[in-house]
Amino acid sequence: MPFFDPIESTFYGHCVERLLMSPELAPLLAGGIVEIGPGTARPVVEALQRSGSRVPITGYELDAEAARMASRAAAGVELGNYTVVQGDFFAATAPGAPAVSARPARCAIGNPPYLPATVRPVGASHLWGGHDGAHVARRILSAEMDVVLLMIASISDPVGLVQHARAAGYRVADWLVRPIPFGRYSRLPWVSRRIGELARSGRAFFGPEGYLLAGVTWVRAGDPIAAADEPDHGATVLRRILTTAGSATGLDETAGVGRTTTVDGHRRTPILPGHRELPARPVSRLSGSDA
Repeated sequence: MPFFDPIESTFYGHCVERLLMSPELAPLLAGGIVEIGPGTARPVVEALQRSGSRVPITGYELDAEAARMASRAAAGVELGNYTVVQGDFFAATAPGAPAVSARPARCAIGNPPYLPATVRPVGASHLWGGHDGAHVARRILSAEMDVVLLMIASISDPVGLVQHARAAGYRVADWLVRPIPFGRYSRLPWVSRRIGELARSGRAFFGPEGYLLAGVTWVRAGDPIAAADEPDHGATVLRRILTTAGSATGLDETAGVGRTTTVDGHRRTPILPGHRELPARPVSRLSGSDA
């Protein structure tokens, strides 16, 4: 069964919708979008429905059964511009790979696996992101796409990943951040143990209730939106936000972190608006709250 978490998947869909509705990034999406690991396909289906975007999206899913389920979900709503196929994202996007259209996609999106563990965790192998949780995300950022939208977690070496993106020629164009509660997979002994190790070495940040998840859109330097010789203020702010997720060094600690609140008996978890680095916008409006 493909992974589905209502909080995380809804947030991912919201970030995809935000990307699809960006007029500044529209020219860079014209050739289409490729997605790694569509899962249930629900986040992108709902993002396309809400945005009304006609940008073609092709999702690559390694697992045969998950690919069939996602393909049926995409076909069931008759969008026409969202296709899920069984295949390897990295093979499909490698230099020299056959293009799925006349204009090869230059934008990649995904909620890649980010659970850190020293070995592939039993029962959660499909969520394993390598020793530091950022292995898959780094591979995507090394694929030389023009635009990349990824979900990154504060428990998975976020500072190192943001630095890797910068070294690969990317600048942060937009981001959204929200708290995510620890779930059963992150509490698996071999996962929680590794998260603690990363925290003690300054590579994971979390508190008693959970961690932070960011939906980050990067644009390759050299595009007018991402001039290579300008400071990446978006990355600076993003690093600062993710490292304030908490200072615990183990999942059983009670270090400070932003908490959910209860209003009228319902839990409310805030979404922190993103930061934009896009043209023709004064600095005073770079909060992204008006997007």
